[in-house]
Amino acid sequence: MIITTVWSMARKSSEGSATGGVSTSRESERKFSLGEDATLPDLVGAGRVAAVDEVVAHDMVAVYYDTADLRLAREGVTLRRREGGADDGWHLKLPVGSSTDRDELSVPLADGGEAAEGAHPTAPRALTALVTALVRVSPLGPVAELRTHREVRVLRDAEGRALAEAALDDVEVAVPSGAGEGSRGVVPGRFRELEVELLDDGDEADLDAVSDALVAGGAVLGAQVSKARRALGDPATALSDVPEPGEVGPRSTAAELVRAYTAEQVRALRRHDLGVRRGEDDAVHQMRVAARRLRSGLRVFRPLLDQAWADDLRGELAWLAGELGAARDGEVLAERLAVALEGLPAEVDAGDATRLLREHLAEQHRDGEAVARAALGSERYAALLDRLVDAATAPPTTPAAEGECREVLPPLVRRAWKKLAREVSALRMAGDDDSWHDARKTAKRVRYAAEAVAPALGKPAKRFAKQVERVTEVLGQHQDAAVAADVLNHLATDRSRALHLPRSAAAAAKVGFALGSLHAAQRAEVRVLRADLLDIWPEVSHGAHRSWLG
Repeated sequence: MIITTVWSMARKSSEGSATGGVSTSRESERKFSLGEDATLPDLVGAGRVAAVDEVVAHDMVAVYYDTADLRLAREGVTLRRREGGADDGWHLKLPVGSSTDRDELSVPLADGGEAAEGAHPTAPRALTALVTALVRVSPLGPVAELRTHREVRVLRDAEGRALAEAALDDVEVAVPSGAGEGSRGVVPGRFRELEVELLDDGDEADLDAVSDALVAGGAVLGAQVSKARRALGDPATALSDVPEPGEVGPRSTAAELVRAYTAEQVRALRRHDLGVRRGEDDAVHQMRVAARRLRSGLRVFRPLLDQAWADDLRGELAWLAGELGAARDGEVLAERLAVALEGLPAEVDAGDATRLLREHLAEQHRDGEAVARAALGSERYAALLDRLVDAATAPPTTPAAEGECREVLPPLVRRAWKKLAREVSALRMAGDDDSWHDARKTAKRVRYAAEAVAPALGKPAKRFAKQVERVTEVLGQHQDAAVAADVLNHLATDRSRALHLPRSAAAAAKVGFALGSLHAAQRAEVRVLRADLLDIWPEVSHGAHRSWLG
């Protein structure tokens, strides 16, 4: 049997975080391969490395969990239960963007479910919930077992500070007891791997220096493949169940464009689903945008799709966007009112009004997050994810979708544009907020449609989308100001808030005056934004921007 050796250089950030019992760290690694008889070269003199500690040995057993079709491995994600070593526990490793970095999320071994006799423990919900968008309703079970003998050496500078840790692993691959279909690619065998991890006193220059020393010693920079993917074999490197969008052009069929656009937005929704679960900034907004873009695409491309299927899926996406809406709307409102409070005249005493607003917004934010969490944990959402994967792979198109993009798509965008033009022409400065909000929704549909067809129809579609984006930006600000004004009016007149107001009549009057001043400022901004839209509309609607529509 041939034993290969892979040398890996990694950095695990010491600035990890811990939330809800889950600790997080960031690791970066580079992998190198050497001949089967290779040993660790002398790294003294590699940059600041002045000494190498004696070896500390560990024996570890790691069981990797995945679905039967290895959905995690195919996305570059690993979930394992490891005993032994300095960091035993449950570990979930997630890719970071397009880099080779990964975030490692950890919980104690005791957090896993109890194992039945002869079976492996179930993975902890704190980690499995994070990858719901990938695994959906499929169960996670053991797929590979790695038994590792690790020899660790600490690399130090001349003053004894720990720069990095070199871990040479002898790995034995086995099929775990009770493993299912996910283990079909596992080939029992052995391999060696070296990981060099920067410690607190190390920096990127140290990593580069050690890397150069390894290359000088015969190492070759290799593919960045995790132990789990190597152990699981070819099935772990299969394509994702939501394919990359792929390239389309004017002569591509409209069906190809619909598939590519749907795949792009489903991938975005799944990516931001993880961000929402991890509490990342703007993730709720971006996930909601992906849901809305999907829904808009189904509306614009409706003549090319099975209409009953498209309408039903649009309904489910509307539900999802609505469940995410409260959390997102609370974020927008808080940002807007914080700015508005700073803009009040000095003579307005807004202290108690600020407290009242903060209490209201905090309550709204908590309620919105609870609604979003419940939605993402529901069976309805899991079923929607399954449907979206099917839609990204093979949406049910009609014969009309077999025409070329350059012929089929422009009329669809033109139809959406005509609806927007009618609605804007009917807007009036003194009109109700709803008519302006309806125009905003239609403008978003036109913008999303132009952006959707741009991969096939090129720069004219992109330039048109940019023009319509001017409309969506103004009308978006208009909607935010109108909503803020409504909230302020509600707070000022809601008797249930009386318990939160100051007891004296004078103090209560100050609160009312502050809320009224904020309301007046928001309504004034509504009027300015309406004028702004009417000013830019002649340029946006100029026929030159739509010549590509025919």
